[in-house]
Amino acid sequence: MLFRSLIDNRGSGQTRAPLFVVHRVSAMADDIGAVLDAAGEESAHLIGFSMGGMISQQFAVDHPGRVRSMALLGTHCGVPWAIQAEPPVRRLLFEKARMSPEESLRAMRPFTYAEQTPDRLFEEDAVVRLANMPSPRNYQAQLHALIYWSVYLQLPRLNQPTLIVHGLQDQLIPPANGRMLASRLKQVSLVELPAASHWLMTDCNAACLDALGEHLHRHR
Repeated sequence: MLFRSLIDNRGSGQTRAPLFVVHRVSAMADDIGAVLDAAGEESAHLIGFSMGGMISQQFAVDHPGRVRSMALLGTHCGVPWAIQAEPPVRRLLFEKARMSPEESLRAMRPFTYAEQTPDRLFEEDAVVRLANMPSPRNYQAQLHALIYWSVYLQLPRLNQPTLIVHGLQDQLIPPANGRMLASRLKQVSLVELPAASHWLMTDCNAACLDALGEHLHRHR
């Protein structure tokens, strides 16, 4: 039987959470283990985007025997080694908590979508994302989790086959982060998409699916 699960981070979508100041990355990684336990699955192929990629890395570090492979999309390995976004983008990440959900999506668009991505695709994404947005408090709790998080030093221990996909127009998590990840891992493939920004699955959907499909087929 093939088991698939799409996990909302605590405080997002259908996943409720107590009112924490910080949703620690290690706790969110343990949530993956809880989902696998509930499904009766010992291990899984992990696909993580942005913060989901960071949570996937933490889970692989904490529970290496439970990870068959990883696909890390538009992510980094943590501070202080991660290459940061420009100051205006970083400020906006914190200012978003005081905006309406609609305002925050539109404010971030220039930094997270490719220039050529049409309005139609952005609006389709917005419908889905607005239905699953965390509360301002939960958003801040997730954001604060990343301030002191890192697995940079632990990554060379990992042996799982890993696919890294990064958009070359990404201004939120600059593409040099994908190359840094690739340099820290043993079994790794790096795919860079010139026509994609941070939301690479929207900007270059077919290319992302092709890369993921080939990766999963090779390591199934």
